[in-house]
Amino acid sequence: MKIPLSYRPGYEKARSFDSSLADIYVSNTMVGDPLADAAIASLADLDHAKRHELINGCMERDKNLMSSAPTELRDFFHALDAPPPRPVVFDPEIAIAGSRAFYKYSDMFFVGLVLASLITGLTEGLSKAFFITGRTAGNLRRVRQNTRHVAEVTLPGGLERMGDGWKLTVRIRLIHAQVRRLLLDSDEWDVAVEGVPVHMSHMALAATGFSAANLAAVEKLGVVLTGEEKAGFMHIWRYVTWLLGVPETLLFETEEQAERLRTISRLVEREPGEMAVGVAHGYINTVPEILSVTEPKKQERLIKLLLRTSRALIGNELADQLAFPKQSTFGALAFVRLERRLKIIASKILPWKNSHDLDNFTGLMQRSVYDDIGFSYRMPDAIKDTDATPW
Repeated sequence: MKIPLSYRPGYEKARSFDSSLADIYVSNTMVGDPLADAAIASLADLDHAKRHELINGCMERDKNLMSSAPTELRDFFHALDAPPPRPVVFDPEIAIAGSRAFYKYSDMFFVGLVLASLITGLTEGLSKAFFITGRTAGNLRRVRQNTRHVAEVTLPGGLERMGDGWKLTVRIRLIHAQVRRLLLDSDEWDVAVEGVPVHMSHMALAATGFSAANLAAVEKLGVVLTGEEKAGFMHIWRYVTWLLGVPETLLFETEEQAERLRTISRLVEREPGEMAVGVAHGYINTVPEILSVTEPKKQERLIKLLLRTSRALIGNELADQLAFPKQSTFGALAFVRLERRLKIIASKILPWKNSHDLDNFTGLMQRSVYDDIGFSYRMPDAIKDTDATPW
């Protein structure tokens, strides 16, 4: 087994915890996404408009456009259209409880995602691709796209073959393949040291942030979820993770399995450093814009509050590693819980107030609007997001 240099120091520690999972994790640091990588390579000589047309044609199962698409692109979609392995078959009846919970508490899921679960998965290796490309810090459109994806995969029907959640997931998989190609073709990535960019272990680790770690975060924020709701939410993300190309050996079904994977990653990966710091602060600094807070002093106050809440959620050790301001977190989470309860009470007793659940849904939709022309299947054409043609 080829082990990238940056993973060797922690490998034996991880093996002492779970030798089998450690082997699986480290071996997949050298694995990209063969089907998606081949599909993207077959489109390399085409312009944005033609790529969009062909990918859109395959998404929509347009027979005429599919017949003119490269074989590798057709193979990619044929594999997705085939029945998935039995362990990852999507069951809407299981998923519905998770969907209902997400939309009922979508404000808390959003807070937990941005201020905790994504940040706790920020190893230095995972952060490097984001840091090099600049596709998190201050990029409001990228954050809105991610929010839209989370919203669509949890909508009932969203993960059906022609559902928007399914299409957005496959779109993200192709974008990852394009970013992988750009990084491999550059002089900014050393496979012998870092493994393959956007490798499958990092994909699985990121998926735990959107699923199990997000559930843990919302529970810290005071949300009480049933076992059925949590199982439904995990069921959604297991299928999404498979759609993203993660191999079965890295898929997780329960919160416990996902947490075991996160433990392995913490043992194997380098601790957060300069690149993780940049990505973590980038996440938080986009929140005022997402919430339409534009006045500088209000933005500054909000960011201070967000950093304090995040520190309370992720703990002082990680917050210090990520260069968050040192401050007391006493009462921080209690304040968030109280504010939410007051909004719920107000929506019930004040007739001119909208339902809190409705506010949650419309707020999530507003945070996820990023285009008025439908889905774009344009691909980034430069490593730095600031240098790329709009996509």
